[in-house]
Amino acid sequence: MSAAAHITILREQGDASRLLAEAGLSLLRATESTQALCFAVDTGRTLSAADAGVLLYRPSDTGSVWCAEPGASMTPLAADFPIPDKVIRIDNISTRFGIPALPEKISRKAFRSLLAVPLPCTIGAGALVYISGRTAAFSEEGVFSIGVLASQTAACLETIRLRKQLVLHAGEQKEHAKRLSELAAIVTSSDDPILSKDLNGIIASWNDAATRVFGYRPEEMIGQSILKLIPPEFHADEELILSKIRAGERIERFETTRLAKSGERIPVSLTVSPVKDETGKIVGASKILHDISNRKRMEESLLQAEKIAATGRMAATIAHEINNPLEAVVNLLYLLRPMVTDPQGMTYLETAENELARVSHIAKQTLGYYREHSSAKPTSISDLVENALKVYEPRCKAYRITLERHLESDRKIVLRQGEMLQVISNLITNSLYAMPQGGTLTVSVQDVSFPSDGVQLRVKDTGIGIPKENLERIFEAFFTTRSTIGTGIGLFVAKQFVEGHGGSIRVESSIAPENHGTTLGIFLPIHTSHELQSL
Repeated sequence: MSAAAHITILREQGDASRLLAEAGLSLLRATESTQALCFAVDTGRTLSAADAGVLLYRPSDTGSVWCAEPGASMTPLAADFPIPDKVIRIDNISTRFGIPALPEKISRKAFRSLLAVPLPCTIGAGALVYISGRTAAFSEEGVFSIGVLASQTAACLETIRLRKQLVLHAGEQKEHAKRLSELAAIVTSSDDPILSKDLNGIIASWNDAATRVFGYRPEEMIGQSILKLIPPEFHADEELILSKIRAGERIERFETTRLAKSGERIPVSLTVSPVKDETGKIVGASKILHDISNRKRMEESLLQAEKIAATGRMAATIAHEINNPLEAVVNLLYLLRPMVTDPQGMTYLETAENELARVSHIAKQTLGYYREHSSAKPTSISDLVENALKVYEPRCKAYRITLERHLESDRKIVLRQGEMLQVISNLITNSLYAMPQGGTLTVSVQDVSFPSDGVQLRVKDTGIGIPKENLERIFEAFFTTRSTIGTGIGLFVAKQFVEGHGGSIRVESSIAPENHGTTLGIFLPIHTSHELQSL
């Protein structure tokens, strides 16, 4: 049976992987470039179901360009004839604009779809080019198959070249054999981890990409169970995968999680195919794992952005609805003021009015989605802290929390008082919630010269602390470790306000029994962004 007839049978059976394997073996056995190129373009036409195709090839960087066609025919083209250097797929050609240069033998044919895949040649250049009269004739699987064929063809051409060199340089046979072995590895290499396993889940092969992604060397994994890579909660999935493989089914783009040697969880997309022996019996599975970490991060960012937008709309509605009752309460306090004559009562009344004004201001800010329009003005951070502590001092006593003040700075910085007071209140409130059994809250303000001239605010508690795995996430919107208190946007908004002033915020925490607690530090430069904007 001829090679072409055998290829046709394999095509009818839909076994593209076996066709590629057969083609790879045939190409490796080829002894002449012309034979290999014509065989490759014919195989590609069968793989892609194209109407016509050619293989453009320049043997060296400065040589002539040859055009190979099915049927062992090669014709020369102009030395400067362009060869595509990247994958081009056109699904519906309405004009000739944007189409790469094509040899006359196929350019004069009527076609709607085009596919061009370059050969990864080490010397010279080449590309497989196919056309079809059908719209969207070339699928993703077809593009992938032609890409594998292009790699096989490039390896074949290099192998032929090396074989000719071996004939001329017999003394270099050992080195050339090593290169042939390396080239054989090219056929099975990939940027994605590829491994094989038997029907019991024991790993039989492990490529370089798998080592790069997961951190295990081949000798650490070959002979080991695939469960070594799978988190315990997903072990049942592996049995399901193996059962499908035993039934001859293929699994495509199955998204799950795998474990690296470092313990990192890596989101991956799996494609698993049955592996058969020469009798057609299923003896194992080949598995391709594609790292989708970047895509997952993008999806999470998009979801968070959607949440923030939704919260902004909700916050605006809340602000509108509560403004009327707030104004009523403020008016009632105003009417109550002449009736209060006791000095301490007057102090409480004034504090209540100030706090209601701050609640009204926060409502207008709509949880951080509305920027404060009042002018920034020189303000002492120590004074803001002192005002906030007056409100929280009774709660500290009630919670058996010792309050320590170290307000050593009297510098005035140009800032928006409402925003910074909200930041300070948020930090103090978080510290109080972290000490349900009591403790010590230390608030300090001091002048600093690092990272530049400015003022530093530190809020330190002896609370339960924050686990290390949560520290990097505490400034994310909607992230909270408290199940019944808070929305998870307090620190997110605080960070926006601090950075809006040109400052920075950082956190240190420990959950060690002998030294637990959290310290949040805020640095504000002596010349804030608002001062610079007013110049």
